Amino acid sequence: MALSSVANDATISPAGNAKYRIGAKIIHVRFCSENSGAPTKYKFNINPNTLSADYELWVCGSASLYYLVPISVIRSIYENPHAYVDRHHPNIRVVSINASAHSVTYAAGGQSKNLRSFLKAKIANA
Repeated sequence: MALSSVANDATISPAGNAKYRIGAKIIHVRFCSENSGAPTKYKFNINPNTLSADYELWVCGSASLYYLVPISVIRSIYENPHAYVDRHHPNIRVVSINASAHSVTYAAGGQSKNLRSFLKAKIANA
């Protein structure tokens, strides 16, 4: 449902592993369920498949809460020299979204980015 909202009535078609095409743009979709212990915290990862899309769609708990983030922002997180690296997979970066603050923390020292401008964005105005 979040993907339909992002598409803004445009046609959606599959485009690979967790990817969808909307017009000329490729969206990589990730979902994280609600955590009963921390209902506004969501964990995601960024991997090489993510970086081959035009946008990353982070769906947090339900289709009513999502962030449509341009891949240039995702790439800057991934390439940060202090980014959190997955313990078992060195080519994966780990991020944490705080939905109440609309921010993503991604690197040592608590480095974060504001996600407010990407909240419930549509492909037409993303």
